[in-house]
Amino acid sequence: MMNRQRRKGSNWEREFVKLISQIPGCSAKRIAMSGAIGTYLEEPALMGDVIFVVDDFPKKFRVECKSGYGVNQITLKREWFDKIKKEAEKSYSVPLLALKFSNVREKDATKYVIAMDFDTFVYLIQFLISLKEKLNSLYK
Repeated sequence: MMNRQRRKGSNWEREFVKLISQIPGCSAKRIAMSGAIGTYLEEPALMGDVIFVVDDFPKKFRVECKSGYGVNQITLKREWFDKIKKEAEKSYSVPLLALKFSNVREKDATKYVIAMDFDTFVYLIQFLISLKEKLNSLYK
């Protein structure tokens, strides 16, 4: 029998996959047993909670999902960032944390948050700048 926290986490992973899959050009899937097998076997393709791809983006996104940390605040743990970053490096993917505030009932309240470390942020900005430069060179 699955404990309550694990069930809550699995439900958030499934919900996150649905949210990402609704974005045009994106597809997502959960990793079997929330990546536990991949961590144990040290198999990069099976690490993390969710992996998703964006059409024409050079890397996959590897995501650690965290849920149920209160209505008004979430305490971030550096170990979450360190873990997903190591897993993403092994699989040449982009590390992200997907966070969900629990028990959010207000329509306009923030319920979902994506978090990343600074290096990941810089990588994404540099990619966007290079893409813009390529587009500009095509239309000159």
